[in-house]
Amino acid sequence: MTANLGIIDLLIVLLYFAVVLCIGYYGSRRQRGTDDFINASRQMPWPAVLGSLVATEVSASTFLATPGVGFAENMSYLQMGIGSFLARIFIAFFFIGAFYSFNSLTIYQYLAKRFGNKTRTTASAFFILTRLLASSVRLMIAATGLSLILDLPFSGCLVVFTLVAMLYTGAGGIRTIIWTDVLQAVVFITCGLVALLFIGQQIGWATIFEVGSEHGRFEVFQLAPHAESAGLIDWLNNSQLLYVALMFGFLSTAAAFGTDQDLTQRMLTSKDANSARRSLILSGCISIPVAALFLFVGIALFAYCQVLSPAELPMRAVNGGPDEINADRIFPWFIGNELPIGLRGLLLTGVLAAAMSSLDSAMGALGSSALVDLYRPLIPHTVRARVQELWVTRGCVVFFGLLLGLGAWLLRNAEGFLWLTFQIGSITYGGLLGIFLLGILTRRGQDRGNCLALLSGAVVCSVLLGMMRNGWIGLAWPWLILVGTVWTFGLAALWSQAQKSPTAS
Repeated sequence: MTANLGIIDLLIVLLYFAVVLCIGYYGSRRQRGTDDFINASRQMPWPAVLGSLVATEVSASTFLATPGVGFAENMSYLQMGIGSFLARIFIAFFFIGAFYSFNSLTIYQYLAKRFGNKTRTTASAFFILTRLLASSVRLMIAATGLSLILDLPFSGCLVVFTLVAMLYTGAGGIRTIIWTDVLQAVVFITCGLVALLFIGQQIGWATIFEVGSEHGRFEVFQLAPHAESAGLIDWLNNSQLLYVALMFGFLSTAAAFGTDQDLTQRMLTSKDANSARRSLILSGCISIPVAALFLFVGIALFAYCQVLSPAELPMRAVNGGPDEINADRIFPWFIGNELPIGLRGLLLTGVLAAAMSSLDSAMGALGSSALVDLYRPLIPHTVRARVQELWVTRGCVVFFGLLLGLGAWLLRNAEGFLWLTFQIGSITYGGLLGIFLLGILTRRGQDRGNCLALLSGAVVCSVLLGMMRNGWIGLAWPWLILVGTVWTFGLAALWSQAQKSPTAS
Protein backbone atom coordinates (compact mmCIF):
# COMPACT_ATOMS: atom_id res chain seq x y z
CA MET A 1 0.00 0.00 0.00
CA THR A 2 1.44 3.35 -1.03
CA ALA A 3 0.23 6.76 0.02
CA ASN A 4 0.18 9.03 -3.02
CA LEU A 5 1.08 12.38 -1.53
CA GLY A 6 0.05 15.41 -3.54
CA ILE A 7 1.77 18.78 -3.71
CA ILE A 8 -0.58 20.13 -1.04
CA ASP A 9 0.32 17.26 1.29
CA LEU A 10 4.03 17.88 0.84
CA LEU A 11 3.65 21.63 1.37
CA ILE A 12 1.78 21.03 4.65
CA VAL A 13 4.52 18.71 5.90
CA LEU A 14 7.32 21.09 4.84
CA LEU A 15 5.54 24.01 6.50
CA TYR A 16 5.31 22.03 9.74
CA PHE A 17 9.04 21.19 9.69
CA ALA A 18 9.90 24.82 8.88
CA VAL A 19 7.91 26.12 11.86
CA VAL A 20 9.49 23.57 14.22
CA LEU A 21 13.02 24.46 13.11
CA CYS A 22 12.26 28.18 13.41
CA ILE A 23 11.14 27.64 16.99
CA GLY A 24 14.39 25.77 17.62
CA TYR A 25 16.40 28.65 16.18
CA TYR A 26 14.47 31.15 18.31
CA GLY A 27 15.20 29.11 21.44
CA SER A 28 18.89 28.89 20.67
CA ARG A 29 19.13 32.68 20.30
CA ARG A 30 17.71 33.15 23.81
CA GLN A 31 20.04 30.58 25.43
CA ARG A 32 21.73 31.91 28.60
CA GLY A 33 23.72 29.00 29.96
CA THR A 34 23.26 25.46 31.22
CA ASP A 35 20.62 26.11 33.89
CA ASP A 36 18.59 28.14 31.39
CA PHE A 37 18.87 25.20 28.96
CA ILE A 38 17.30 22.98 31.65
CA ASN A 39 14.65 25.21 33.29
CA ALA A 40 14.37 28.29 31.03
CA SER A 41 15.28 30.46 34.04
CA ARG A 42 11.78 29.66 35.34
CA GLN A 43 10.21 32.26 33.08
CA MET A 44 7.81 30.15 30.99
CA PRO A 45 4.14 31.28 31.00
CA TRP A 46 1.78 28.73 32.51
CA PRO A 47 -0.39 28.30 29.35
CA ALA A 48 2.73 27.21 27.44
CA VAL A 49 3.63 24.76 30.23
CA LEU A 50 0.06 23.45 30.08
CA GLY A 51 0.30 22.85 26.33
CA SER A 52 3.64 21.09 26.75
CA LEU A 53 2.28 18.82 29.48
CA VAL A 54 -0.64 17.82 27.26
CA ALA A 55 1.61 17.17 24.26
CA THR A 56 4.15 15.15 26.24
CA GLU A 57 1.53 13.05 28.01
CA VAL A 58 -0.53 12.41 24.88
CA SER A 59 2.27 11.86 22.33
CA ALA A 60 2.33 8.95 19.89
CA SER A 61 0.71 6.56 22.36
CA THR A 62 -2.57 8.48 22.23
CA PHE A 63 -2.46 9.62 18.62
CA LEU A 64 -1.69 6.27 17.00
CA ALA A 65 -2.26 3.57 19.65
CA THR A 66 -5.41 4.74 21.46
CA PRO A 67 -7.59 4.50 18.31
CA GLY A 68 -6.53 0.85 18.19
CA VAL A 69 -7.91 0.36 21.72
CA GLY A 70 -11.23 1.96 20.71
CA PHE A 71 -11.29 -0.17 17.55
CA ALA A 72 -10.66 -3.52 19.28
CA GLU A 73 -12.02 -3.00 22.80
CA ASN A 74 -14.14 -0.17 24.23
CA MET A 75 -13.80 3.13 26.13
CA SER A 76 -12.98 1.63 29.53
CA TYR A 77 -9.51 3.18 29.18
CA LEU A 78 -11.17 6.43 30.33
CA GLN A 79 -11.65 4.96 33.80
CA MET A 80 -7.97 5.60 34.43
CA GLY A 81 -8.60 9.27 33.65
CA ILE A 82 -10.60 9.72 36.84
CA GLY A 83 -7.77 8.42 39.00
CA SER A 84 -5.33 10.40 36.88
CA PHE A 85 -7.14 13.67 37.57
CA LEU A 86 -7.18 13.02 41.32
CA ALA A 87 -3.46 12.25 41.21
CA ARG A 88 -2.72 15.64 39.62
CA ILE A 89 -4.42 17.39 42.50
CA PHE A 90 -2.39 15.31 44.96
CA ILE A 91 0.92 16.05 43.20
CA ALA A 92 0.05 19.75 42.83
CA PHE A 93 -0.39 20.30 46.54
CA PHE A 94 2.15 17.87 48.02
CA PHE A 95 5.03 17.56 45.54
CA ILE A 96 5.25 20.84 43.61
CA GLY A 97 5.69 22.97 46.72
CA ALA A 98 8.50 20.70 47.96
CA PHE A 99 10.37 20.91 44.65
CA TYR A 100 10.13 24.70 44.57
CA SER A 101 11.03 25.13 48.25
CA PHE A 102 14.26 23.19 47.67
CA ASN A 103 14.90 25.18 44.44
CA SER A 104 15.56 21.91 42.61
CA LEU A 105 16.94 22.00 39.07
CA THR A 106 15.82 18.38 38.65
CA ILE A 107 13.50 16.46 40.94
CA TYR A 108 16.30 14.01 41.78
CA GLN A 109 18.29 16.93 43.12
CA TYR A 110 15.51 17.19 45.71
CA LEU A 111 16.29 13.61 46.76
CA ALA A 112 19.96 14.53 47.18
CA LYS A 113 19.06 17.38 49.50
CA ARG A 114 16.55 15.26 51.40
CA PHE A 115 18.52 11.98 51.68
CA GLY A 116 21.90 12.13 49.94
CA ASN A 117 23.62 11.51 46.63
CA LYS A 118 23.24 7.72 46.61
CA THR A 119 19.46 8.01 46.58
CA ARG A 120 19.66 10.66 43.86
CA THR A 121 21.98 8.58 41.67
CA THR A 122 19.88 5.43 42.02
CA ALA A 123 16.60 7.25 41.32
CA SER A 124 18.11 9.07 38.35
CA ALA A 125 19.41 5.77 36.95
CA PHE A 126 15.91 4.30 37.36
CA PHE A 127 14.43 7.23 35.50
CA ILE A 128 16.97 7.04 32.67
CA LEU A 129 16.41 3.31 32.15
CA THR A 130 12.61 3.57 32.31
CA ARG A 131 12.41 6.65 30.11
CA LEU A 132 14.69 5.10 27.49
CA LEU A 133 12.47 2.01 27.30
CA ALA A 134 9.09 3.78 27.43
CA SER A 135 10.05 6.56 25.01
CA SER A 136 11.58 4.02 22.64
CA VAL A 137 8.15 2.38 22.49
CA ARG A 138 6.53 5.74 21.72
CA LEU A 139 9.11 6.51 19.03
CA MET A 140 8.60 3.04 17.56
CA ILE A 141 4.84 3.68 17.42
CA ALA A 142 5.32 6.95 15.54
CA ALA A 143 7.94 5.57 13.11
CA THR A 144 5.72 2.55 12.45
CA GLY A 145 2.79 4.85 11.73
CA LEU A 146 4.71 6.97 9.24
CA SER A 147 6.18 3.87 7.63
CA LEU A 148 2.71 2.43 7.08
CA ILE A 149 1.27 5.69 5.78
CA LEU A 150 4.02 6.36 3.26
CA ASP A 151 5.03 2.76 2.55
CA LEU A 152 8.61 3.69 3.39
CA PRO A 153 11.20 1.65 5.30
CA PHE A 154 10.80 1.83 9.08
CA SER A 155 14.51 2.58 9.54
CA GLY A 156 14.43 5.62 7.26
CA CYS A 157 11.44 7.14 9.06
CA LEU A 158 13.13 6.51 12.40
CA VAL A 159 16.35 8.22 11.33
CA VAL A 160 14.51 11.35 10.10
CA PHE A 161 12.52 11.66 13.34
CA THR A 162 15.60 11.24 15.50
CA LEU A 163 17.84 13.67 13.59
CA VAL A 164 15.28 16.48 13.42
CA ALA A 165 14.41 16.18 17.12
CA MET A 166 18.10 16.13 18.11
CA LEU A 167 18.69 19.26 16.04
CA TYR A 168 16.10 21.55 17.61
CA THR A 169 16.26 20.05 21.12
CA GLY A 170 20.03 20.38 21.29
CA ALA A 171 19.85 23.93 19.99
CA GLY A 172 17.22 25.48 22.25
CA GLY A 173 16.77 23.23 25.29
CA ILE A 174 13.60 23.17 27.37
CA ARG A 175 12.35 26.52 26.02
CA THR A 176 12.33 25.10 22.49
CA ILE A 177 10.79 21.83 23.69
CA ILE A 178 7.89 23.62 25.40
CA TRP A 179 7.02 25.90 22.48
CA THR A 180 7.27 23.11 19.91
CA ASP A 181 5.11 20.94 22.19
CA VAL A 182 2.46 23.67 22.18
CA LEU A 183 2.46 23.58 18.38
CA GLN A 184 2.38 19.79 18.37
CA ALA A 185 -0.53 19.60 20.81
CA VAL A 186 -2.59 21.91 18.62
CA VAL A 187 -1.67 19.90 15.51
CA PHE A 188 -2.58 16.42 16.67
CA ILE A 189 -5.74 17.43 18.52
CA THR A 190 -6.86 19.17 15.32
CA CYS A 191 -5.98 16.05 13.34
CA GLY A 192 -8.06 13.85 15.64
CA LEU A 193 -11.08 16.10 15.15
CA VAL A 194 -10.57 16.19 11.38
CA ALA A 195 -10.34 12.38 11.15
CA LEU A 196 -13.50 11.96 13.20
CA LEU A 197 -15.43 14.51 11.15
CA PHE A 198 -14.34 12.86 7.89
CA ILE A 199 -15.53 9.41 9.01
CA GLY A 200 -18.80 10.87 10.28
CA GLN A 201 -19.38 12.51 6.91
CA GLN A 202 -18.58 9.26 5.05
CA ILE A 203 -20.86 6.84 6.91
CA GLY A 204 -23.06 9.06 9.08
CA TRP A 205 -23.01 9.72 12.81
CA ALA A 206 -26.06 7.56 13.41
CA THR A 207 -24.24 4.59 11.87
CA ILE A 208 -21.19 5.11 14.09
CA PHE A 209 -23.33 5.14 17.24
CA GLU A 210 -25.44 2.20 16.10
CA VAL A 211 -22.52 -0.06 15.18
CA GLY A 212 -20.48 0.99 18.20
CA SER A 213 -23.37 0.37 20.60
CA GLU A 214 -24.21 -2.98 19.04
CA HIS A 215 -20.66 -4.23 19.61
CA GLY A 216 -20.20 -2.72 23.09
CA ARG A 217 -17.61 -0.17 22.01
CA PHE A 218 -19.09 2.67 24.09
CA GLU A 219 -18.77 0.83 27.40
CA VAL A 220 -16.81 2.99 29.83
CA PHE A 221 -17.35 1.58 33.31
CA GLN A 222 -16.82 -2.09 34.02
CA LEU A 223 -17.86 -2.82 37.58
CA ALA A 224 -17.48 -6.61 37.51
CA PRO A 225 -15.92 -9.33 35.33
CA HIS A 226 -18.07 -10.33 32.37
CA ALA A 227 -17.88 -14.03 33.27
CA GLU A 228 -20.95 -15.18 35.22
CA SER A 229 -18.92 -17.51 37.46
CA ALA A 230 -16.13 -15.04 38.20
CA GLY A 231 -13.85 -15.98 41.06
CA LEU A 232 -11.27 -14.00 43.02
CA ILE A 233 -8.68 -14.30 40.25
CA ASP A 234 -11.13 -12.80 37.76
CA TRP A 235 -11.53 -9.79 40.02
CA LEU A 236 -7.76 -9.34 40.30
CA ASN A 237 -6.47 -10.03 36.79
CA ASN A 238 -8.84 -7.78 34.81
CA SER A 239 -7.12 -4.44 34.23
CA GLN A 240 -10.37 -2.95 32.84
CA LEU A 241 -12.32 -3.21 36.10
CA LEU A 242 -13.22 0.20 37.53
CA TYR A 243 -11.40 -0.06 40.86
CA VAL A 244 -8.26 -1.50 39.22
CA ALA A 245 -8.27 1.25 36.56
CA LEU A 246 -8.82 3.98 39.18
CA MET A 247 -5.97 2.63 41.28
CA PHE A 248 -3.62 2.38 38.34
CA GLY A 249 -4.65 5.77 36.94
CA PHE A 250 -3.92 7.44 40.27
CA LEU A 251 -0.61 5.71 40.97
CA SER A 252 0.78 5.86 37.43
CA THR A 253 -0.07 9.56 37.08
CA ALA A 254 1.31 10.37 40.52
CA ALA A 255 4.52 8.59 39.54
CA ALA A 256 4.68 10.26 36.12
CA PHE A 257 4.09 13.82 37.32
CA GLY A 258 5.84 13.46 40.65
CA THR A 259 8.87 11.27 39.94
CA ASP A 260 9.55 11.43 36.17
CA GLN A 261 11.83 14.26 35.09
CA ASP A 262 10.32 14.09 31.59
CA LEU A 263 7.06 15.63 32.83
CA THR A 264 8.11 17.49 35.96
CA GLN A 265 10.85 19.37 34.08
CA ARG A 266 8.10 21.40 32.38
CA MET A 267 6.45 22.35 35.65
CA LEU A 268 9.80 23.47 37.09
CA THR A 269 10.06 26.07 34.29
CA SER A 270 7.03 27.94 35.67
CA LYS A 271 7.53 31.26 37.45
CA ASP A 272 6.32 29.90 40.80
CA ALA A 273 4.66 26.90 42.42
CA ASN A 274 1.14 28.26 41.94
CA SER A 275 1.65 28.61 38.19
CA ALA A 276 2.96 25.06 38.03
CA ARG A 277 -0.05 23.80 39.99
CA ARG A 278 -2.42 25.59 37.63
CA SER A 279 -0.84 24.01 34.56
CA LEU A 280 -0.83 20.55 36.12
CA ILE A 281 -4.46 20.51 37.25
CA LEU A 282 -5.77 22.00 34.01
CA SER A 283 -3.84 19.41 32.02
CA GLY A 284 -6.09 16.80 33.62
CA CYS A 285 -9.17 18.65 32.39
CA ILE A 286 -7.78 18.44 28.84
CA SER A 287 -6.19 14.99 28.76
CA ILE A 288 -9.42 13.08 29.47
CA PRO A 289 -11.35 14.68 26.56
CA VAL A 290 -8.33 14.16 24.30
CA ALA A 291 -8.17 10.46 25.20
CA ALA A 292 -11.93 10.20 24.63
CA LEU A 293 -11.51 11.85 21.22
CA PHE A 294 -8.99 9.28 19.99
CA LEU A 295 -10.94 6.36 21.46
CA PHE A 296 -13.95 7.70 19.55
CA VAL A 297 -11.82 7.84 16.40
CA GLY A 298 -11.11 4.13 16.91
CA ILE A 299 -14.81 3.34 17.33
CA ALA A 300 -15.61 5.35 14.20
CA LEU A 301 -12.94 3.38 12.31
CA PHE A 302 -14.52 0.14 13.52
CA ALA A 303 -17.90 1.26 12.16
CA TYR A 304 -16.23 2.44 8.94
CA CYS A 305 -14.71 -1.00 8.36
CA GLN A 306 -17.95 -2.77 9.25
CA VAL A 307 -20.00 -0.69 6.83
CA LEU A 308 -17.64 -0.26 3.86
CA SER A 309 -15.53 -3.43 4.18
CA PRO A 310 -12.42 -1.83 2.63
CA ALA A 311 -9.83 -4.06 1.02
CA GLU A 312 -6.23 -4.56 2.14
CA LEU A 313 -6.82 -3.96 5.83
CA PRO A 314 -3.74 -4.47 8.03
CA MET A 315 -3.95 -8.06 9.28
CA ARG A 316 -2.03 -10.19 11.74
CA ALA A 317 -1.84 -13.95 12.24
CA VAL A 318 -3.49 -15.51 15.29
CA ASN A 319 -2.27 -18.84 16.61
CA GLY A 320 -4.88 -21.51 16.03
CA GLY A 321 -7.35 -19.25 14.23
CA PRO A 322 -7.97 -17.04 11.20
CA ASP A 323 -6.09 -13.80 10.70
CA GLU A 324 -7.61 -10.73 12.36
CA ILE A 325 -7.39 -6.99 11.81
CA ASN A 326 -4.31 -5.47 13.44
CA ALA A 327 -5.91 -2.79 15.60
CA ASP A 328 -2.54 -1.18 16.42
CA ARG A 329 -2.07 -0.30 12.75
CA ILE A 330 -5.62 0.58 11.75
CA PHE A 331 -5.30 4.36 12.12
CA PRO A 332 -2.04 4.66 10.11
CA TRP A 333 -3.63 2.44 7.44
CA PHE A 334 -6.66 4.75 7.33
CA ILE A 335 -4.52 7.88 6.98
CA GLY A 336 -2.44 6.39 4.18
CA ASN A 337 -5.23 4.72 2.19
CA GLU A 338 -8.61 6.31 2.82
CA LEU A 339 -8.05 10.05 3.22
CA PRO A 340 -8.05 12.44 0.24
CA ILE A 341 -5.11 14.63 -0.69
CA GLY A 342 -4.83 17.58 1.68
CA LEU A 343 -6.37 15.79 4.63
CA ARG A 344 -3.72 13.10 4.23
CA GLY A 345 -0.98 15.71 4.53
CA LEU A 346 -2.66 17.26 7.57
CA LEU A 347 -2.96 13.91 9.35
CA LEU A 348 0.62 13.12 8.38
CA THR A 349 1.75 16.21 10.31
CA GLY A 350 -0.19 14.77 13.24
CA VAL A 351 1.99 11.67 13.10
CA LEU A 352 5.08 13.87 12.89
CA ALA A 353 3.89 15.98 15.83
CA ALA A 354 3.25 12.84 17.89
CA ALA A 355 6.73 11.58 17.10
CA MET A 356 8.43 14.87 17.89
CA SER A 357 6.63 15.32 21.22
CA SER A 358 7.60 11.75 22.17
CA LEU A 359 11.25 12.30 21.37
CA ASP A 360 12.21 15.89 22.18
CA SER A 361 10.88 15.85 25.74
CA ALA A 362 12.59 12.53 26.50
CA MET A 363 15.95 13.71 25.14
CA GLY A 364 15.73 16.98 27.06
CA ALA A 365 14.83 15.30 30.35
CA LEU A 366 17.42 12.56 29.96
CA GLY A 367 20.11 15.11 29.12
CA SER A 368 19.29 17.37 32.07
CA SER A 369 19.16 14.48 34.55
CA ALA A 370 22.43 13.04 33.27
CA LEU A 371 24.16 16.41 33.71
CA VAL A 372 22.72 17.46 37.08
CA ASP A 373 22.33 14.09 38.79
CA LEU A 374 25.20 12.04 37.35
CA TYR A 375 27.82 14.28 35.74
CA ARG A 376 28.03 17.02 38.38
CA PRO A 377 28.13 14.76 41.48
CA LEU A 378 30.46 12.14 39.99
CA ILE A 379 32.95 14.20 37.94
CA PRO A 380 35.58 16.19 39.91
CA HIS A 381 35.21 19.96 39.71
CA THR A 382 38.71 20.35 38.24
CA VAL A 383 37.67 18.22 35.27
CA ARG A 384 34.29 19.92 34.89
CA ALA A 385 35.93 23.34 34.79
CA ARG A 386 37.73 22.47 31.56
CA VAL A 387 34.58 21.74 29.56
CA GLN A 388 31.63 24.08 29.02
CA GLU A 389 28.62 22.39 30.62
CA LEU A 390 26.19 23.57 27.96
CA TRP A 391 28.03 21.46 25.38
CA VAL A 392 28.08 18.51 27.79
CA THR A 393 24.29 18.80 28.03
CA ARG A 394 23.94 18.97 24.26
CA GLY A 395 26.20 15.96 23.94
CA CYS A 396 23.93 14.08 26.36
CA VAL A 397 20.91 15.04 24.25
CA VAL A 398 22.54 13.59 21.13
CA PHE A 399 23.70 10.48 22.97
CA PHE A 400 20.26 9.72 24.38
CA GLY A 401 18.63 10.52 21.04
CA LEU A 402 20.76 7.81 19.45
CA LEU A 403 19.89 5.36 22.23
CA LEU A 404 16.19 6.08 21.80
CA GLY A 405 16.45 5.48 18.08
CA LEU A 406 18.25 2.19 18.68
CA GLY A 407 15.64 1.13 21.24
CA ALA A 408 12.80 1.93 18.85
CA TRP A 409 14.47 -0.12 16.13
CA LEU A 410 14.87 -3.13 18.45
CA LEU A 411 11.17 -2.90 19.43
CA ARG A 412 9.91 -2.51 15.87
CA ASN A 413 7.97 -5.81 15.86
CA ALA A 414 6.29 -5.38 19.26
CA GLU A 415 2.48 -5.56 19.52
CA GLY A 416 -0.04 -4.18 22.00
CA PHE A 417 1.60 -0.76 21.76
CA LEU A 418 -0.39 1.20 24.37
CA TRP A 419 -0.25 -1.42 27.10
CA LEU A 420 3.43 -2.16 26.43
CA THR A 421 4.26 1.46 27.31
CA PHE A 422 2.47 1.16 30.65
CA GLN A 423 3.97 -2.23 31.52
CA ILE A 424 7.52 -0.96 31.04
CA GLY A 425 6.90 1.99 33.35
CA SER A 426 5.26 -0.14 36.04
CA ILE A 427 8.56 -1.87 36.88
CA THR A 428 10.25 1.22 38.35
CA TYR A 429 7.50 3.82 38.74
CA GLY A 430 6.27 2.25 41.97
CA GLY A 431 9.73 2.35 43.55
CA LEU A 432 10.31 5.97 42.57
CA LEU A 433 6.90 6.98 43.90
CA GLY A 434 7.58 5.17 47.16
CA ILE A 435 10.86 7.03 47.73
CA PHE A 436 9.38 10.45 46.90
CA LEU A 437 6.40 9.77 49.19
CA LEU A 438 8.85 8.81 51.94
CA GLY A 439 10.77 12.06 51.49
CA ILE A 440 7.74 14.36 51.30
CA LEU A 441 5.35 12.75 53.80
CA THR A 442 7.74 11.42 56.49
CA ARG A 443 10.97 12.24 58.26
CA ARG A 444 12.45 8.76 57.81
CA GLY A 445 14.85 7.23 55.31
CA GLN A 446 18.58 6.94 54.68
CA ASP A 447 20.71 6.63 51.57
CA ARG A 448 21.62 2.97 52.09
CA GLY A 449 18.11 1.84 52.92
CA ASN A 450 16.62 3.81 50.01
CA CYS A 451 18.96 2.20 47.48
CA LEU A 452 18.22 -1.27 48.83
CA ALA A 453 14.48 -0.61 48.71
CA LEU A 454 14.60 0.77 45.15
CA LEU A 455 16.70 -2.05 43.74
CA SER A 456 14.84 -4.87 45.49
CA GLY A 457 11.47 -3.36 44.52
CA ALA A 458 12.47 -3.29 40.85
CA VAL A 459 13.59 -6.93 41.03
CA VAL A 460 10.30 -7.97 42.65
CA CYS A 461 8.23 -6.12 40.02
CA SER A 462 10.31 -7.52 37.14
CA VAL A 463 9.84 -11.08 38.39
CA LEU A 464 6.11 -10.54 38.89
CA LEU A 465 5.72 -9.03 35.40
CA GLY A 466 7.54 -11.98 33.86
CA MET A 467 5.29 -14.40 35.73
CA MET A 468 2.19 -12.50 34.62
CA ARG A 469 3.18 -12.42 30.96
CA ASN A 470 3.89 -16.16 31.03
CA GLY A 471 0.55 -16.91 32.67
CA TRP A 472 2.10 -18.33 35.83
CA ILE A 473 0.06 -16.06 38.13
CA GLY A 474 -3.39 -14.63 37.49
CA LEU A 475 -2.79 -11.01 38.41
CA ALA A 476 -3.32 -7.89 36.31
CA TRP A 477 -0.14 -5.95 35.57
CA PRO A 478 -1.53 -2.63 36.96
CA TRP A 479 -1.02 -4.07 40.45
CA LEU A 480 2.74 -3.90 39.89
CA ILE A 481 2.95 -0.19 40.56
CA LEU A 482 1.08 -0.63 43.86
CA VAL A 483 3.40 -3.51 44.83
CA GLY A 484 6.46 -1.42 43.98
CA THR A 485 5.22 1.63 45.90
CA VAL A 486 4.30 -0.29 49.06
CA TRP A 487 7.45 -2.43 48.98
CA THR A 488 9.83 0.50 48.51
CA PHE A 489 8.11 2.85 50.94
CA GLY A 490 7.78 0.18 53.64
CA LEU A 491 11.33 -1.13 53.37
CA ALA A 492 12.98 2.31 53.17
CA ALA A 493 10.93 3.55 56.15
CA LEU A 494 12.70 1.01 58.39
CA TRP A 495 15.72 3.34 58.46
CA SER A 496 15.55 6.46 60.58
CA GLN A 497 16.65 9.79 59.15
CA ALA A 498 20.41 10.38 59.19
CA GLN A 499 22.66 13.37 58.60
CA LYS A 500 23.14 13.87 54.85
CA SER A 501 26.48 13.94 53.15
CA PRO A 502 27.84 17.49 52.77
CA THR A 503 28.22 16.81 49.04
CA ALA A 504 24.49 16.21 48.59
CA SER A 505 23.61 19.25 46.53
